[in-house]
Amino acid sequence: MASGGLNLTSSQKEIFEKFKQKVKDITKPEHDDFFLVKWLRARSWDIPKAEKMFREDDEWRRTNEIDKLLTSYEAPEVLTKYYPGGFIGTTKDGFPVWIELLATADQKGFYNCVTRKEILQFRGHTVEKLFNVTCPELSKKFGKRIDMGVYIVDLDGLSLKHLWRPALNVYLEMVSIAEAHYPDALKTAYVINAPSFFPVAYGLVKPFLSEDTRQKIRVIGRNYKEHLLKEIDADQLPVHWGGKDKDPDGDPHCRSRICMGGPIPEKYYRKKLLTENNDLSKFTGVTVQNGSSLQLDFPINVKKTLLSWHFFTDDNDIGFGVYRRTTSDQRQKVSDMEVVLASERVNSHVIPESGHIQCDKTGTYVVRFDNNYSWLNNKKLFYLIEVNEPDAGKDLQVIDSTDF
Repeated sequence: MASGGLNLTSSQKEIFEKFKQKVKDITKPEHDDFFLVKWLRARSWDIPKAEKMFREDDEWRRTNEIDKLLTSYEAPEVLTKYYPGGFIGTTKDGFPVWIELLATADQKGFYNCVTRKEILQFRGHTVEKLFNVTCPELSKKFGKRIDMGVYIVDLDGLSLKHLWRPALNVYLEMVSIAEAHYPDALKTAYVINAPSFFPVAYGLVKPFLSEDTRQKIRVIGRNYKEHLLKEIDADQLPVHWGGKDKDPDGDPHCRSRICMGGPIPEKYYRKKLLTENNDLSKFTGVTVQNGSSLQLDFPINVKKTLLSWHFFTDDNDIGFGVYRRTTSDQRQKVSDMEVVLASERVNSHVIPESGHIQCDKTGTYVVRFDNNYSWLNNKKLFYLIEVNEPDAGKDLQVIDSTDF
């Protein structure tokens, strides 16, 4: 196919023709000009970088057998029944709309049921179906090329507990895969019902987003419905999100095509899978001696910084608490510190312990693992503590008032 219709400048046309020659050895019949130019746009028309990206994608697809996802993949039942989200319909100009419900996912439930690879394959199948089945069908229906999607991220009900590190790692990996292997595939992303700690959450995701993707994100508060209806007709948007569409039984969420998530029954659980899903390369392993404790200091310089933890022990429980120093004396006793999270014994040998606090004050925070109560057993501890400052969000387009 010639490069006509791509709306390229003369210099871009010249770059594009050179790029096509560079990658012709791995170009497939279905790779038309509209597809190939996406790789150049994703790398700001830099031929070596675009070629590297395209070749890495080719290798990734072959290594992971991505092309087989549409022909031989069978999703685990627990993912089809409980992974929240789904296709809503189309925008007024024909682009497919997907909604993601982050707060209704049973994160720890999934990690007791499926592996990281199984989750990535499930999402990969969804994306492959979008671009290889749904988009071609919509292109025929609307009589024009449709090769991008609109993404609605509903954060209603999201709390700090949802920033659980194992689940967050997989979500960030999904984002990385999308950026590396599906260039110029996002038309617009609407983030609705953004909570007060959204700048912290965005700060975790932002490093994985390209500048082009960041510019396509629209953050809306709880008055999002009128904004969605500017791009999506009411008959394509479920009643719950401000439209008129509902299931034949009157369900305003349209559960027939949108999974709402929810708690996963334990019948799906696979023994020890939660611990096996942890990436231990990021953990620090120590032994907390009997009758002693381990104290870790973390300076917090910005208010609303997120202090998060994830840990587990081999065979026994351990005490855990978070404090804030009230003086600069590093020898200050814990009894004289400000209690942020009261210490209590947790069964981290049964299920890994995770949590977060948003630091309302600056100062030195102390994470304390306590084994003073045990006079017989040493505790083998594996921990990951992270400090994430809120992102100023200067590159975000905030359409309506939010809580942050």
